[in-house]
Amino acid sequence: MFVVIAGGGRTAAQLTNWLLNQKHEVRVIEERRDVLAFLHRELPTEVISKGTRYQPTRWSRRVGRAQVFAACIPDDADNLVLCYLARTRFKVPRIIAQINNPRNAWLFDRTFCVDVPSTSPRSSPG
Repeated sequence: MFVVIAGGGRTAAQLTNWLLNQKHEVRVIEERRDVLAFLHRELPTEVISKGTRYQPTRWSRRVGRAQVFAACIPDDADNLVLCYLARTRFKVPRIIAQINNPRNAWLFDRTFCVDVPSTSPRSSPG
């Protein structure tokens, strides 16, 4: 299965490692320099793609053939927009989105094309 992950924080790195261990093909799209440096310490270089999350023309070769798209950006609004684009423009069949602020959880549903909402570890109570 081919999975594209937008955002490269801790959650994305853990998800990527898990998927790679399960023998899936994964690409992580990240633009922040400090996060890219972190990713290069945590993941194989070939799975990391430097690029902005809002370049749909560049997305076509990455996201266009994905079976799963996961939005792991630290901003909930960005995650929702990316999920919507992945489904409506690129017809990705399965969409996962990270919820950073639990107060926004109600937005992460089929309206924004989210199949699987996931609460970020740092937003969990406790």
